Amino acid sequence: MKVAKSEYALSIGEVSRLLHVSPGILRIWEREGLITPERTKGRHRVYRQQHVRRLRKVIRLYYNERLNPAAIRRELGRSPEPSAEDSYVDEKLGEKLRMLRKQRKMTLVQTAESSGLSPSFISALERGNTGVSMEALFRLGEALRTTLPTLKGEELPPAKRRFVPADQRPRFVTQDKSIIIEDIISKPAGMEAEISHIAPGGHSNGIWSHKGQEFVYVLSGHLSLWLEPDEEYELKTGDTLYFHSHLMHRWKNNSDETTVVLWVNAFLPEYAQVRSESEETGRISAPADED
Repeated sequence: MKVAKSEYALSIGEVSRLLHVSPGILRIWEREGLITPERTKGRHRVYRQQHVRRLRKVIRLYYNERLNPAAIRRELGRSPEPSAEDSYVDEKLGEKLRMLRKQRKMTLVQTAESSGLSPSFISALERGNTGVSMEALFRLGEALRTTLPTLKGEELPPAKRRFVPADQRPRFVTQDKSIIIEDIISKPAGMEAEISHIAPGGHSNGIWSHKGQEFVYVLSGHLSLWLEPDEEYELKTGDTLYFHSHLMHRWKNNSDETTVVLWVNAFLPEYAQVRSESEETGRISAPADED
């Protein structure tokens, strides 16, 4: 029997295949309040046409505009005013971004292509007309070959050696002061290393995905970290975690004490990327020999 249009109903798996997003991401967006599907008596999710239309908007705002969940809720009319956690910027950030972009001789379009953000969003950010998530700032830092503290205007003077005294680390402090990020490598090139101080309740303010590989070492405290599609890790003092950064990930300090984490990000060589992806099928592809 043909289903009437008014009876349009999809399962989470069907929506996942229709919109090309994983069920894990759909569940995360539900927890973030971006979508609220109906539930059957057996507690199974049911998505109607209005849910699919809303999800298409969420996908555009998240993947194209790189907005965090709070900003997406605001764009969709759920929250009329930005909260403190929406924005990690100050008035000088836009000026710093524009200066760095000009120094790199990059156009708005080139910066957009490299960061995955839209030219209009970057332009508005440079003019100080919009807020930005930490994840979007991180992408801009990658595109402009710099770090979050440098974007904030804090950097060490040039030196022949990369010695960074503990009391001179460039710092980035979120607006709500829940997270402090300290650079421990001056003028990084192929690798970034940071120490993050995460207050109780501090979190990634959204889902992250970017190039490279990531190493996490909890120096003190406790960190909850989620990887797509449905991996959860509870890291305590001394625990480590390594993963490819293109996997969607988010984190939070669910404890009642400040957590201190050593975070290392490094670009993944092309051969290593091929090797890692092929390991799942038992095949390893080596680079072709040069003539």
